[in-house]
Amino acid sequence: MGENGRGGDRVTGIMPEKNGTIAWLLRVTVALQCLGNWRWLAQIGESPLLSWLLGPVDVGGLGWSEATALATHSAIGWAALVAGVCVLVRPCFVVTLPLVLLQLCITIAMWRIGYGFKPLLVWLPPEVGALFPFLTQAARISAPLGLLLLVSWGGKDRSGEQRAGVATSLMRWAIGVTFFAHGVEALQHHPAFIDLLIGTAWRLFGAGLPQSGAERLLTIIGVLDVAIALACVATKIRGVLWWMAIWGGITAVSRTTAFGFEISWHQMLVRMPHVGVPIVVVLLWHLLPCSQSARDEE
Repeated sequence: MGENGRGGDRVTGIMPEKNGTIAWLLRVTVALQCLGNWRWLAQIGESPLLSWLLGPVDVGGLGWSEATALATHSAIGWAALVAGVCVLVRPCFVVTLPLVLLQLCITIAMWRIGYGFKPLLVWLPPEVGALFPFLTQAARISAPLGLLLLVSWGGKDRSGEQRAGVATSLMRWAIGVTFFAHGVEALQHHPAFIDLLIGTAWRLFGAGLPQSGAERLLTIIGVLDVAIALACVATKIRGVLWWMAIWGGITAVSRTTAFGFEISWHQMLVRMPHVGVPIVVVLLWHLLPCSQSARDEE
């Protein structure tokens, strides 16, 4: 297995110098996500995770005392910040695995307390619709999970390349699922998305966007998101992934343009996987065939 050297990178088996670039991109993505989670959990102090810890057991919560829940919530936020620094310095299993579990816990909390948007589909049972957060949060979970697969384990060259293939498929499907879920939200005119459009139009252009106009825009956005999501998982057109990265960046930044940077910069950072994951996938698509060609020539 090739050793990348700096920062403890061990992205193995396929063109180490390029692997290092891809690993760094994913590391920065996860580190920014950690910074956003730190501010969200330790500074803002309101999240679905806290609501889950505090919520009564009979409505899906854990029923913790307020003091214990608040202390745990803050401690998790600070741990996320430390983990983000460690990801930049030297990612390893004991750092990246807890970050995967953190994103899973946030998603489980959203599911258990009914947090977020619920799709209105007559053919979809309510208990299935309640699982919608697992779709919307898929990309955020896949970023630290992809990092875990790519740089956190040692091994032989072949095992490293196999993990890279698994990580690529996992992140590809995760970003596709997330875009599909957000497309459904847009098609059903999620109120939060309407607020984003109206707030952004006012702050950037000083113009009032009527709700009917925002809803028309959301319908177009929803159709595009669903189409792009299907193209992501059904084809390997690299332009699709580049579009996802650009649009993911725009939608992440929209939190700050709609509500102000000081108030909502953490909301932008926790969405950095919507930018970094598709770029990592498209770069790995290019890298894996190059590795196979290089082996064939040996």
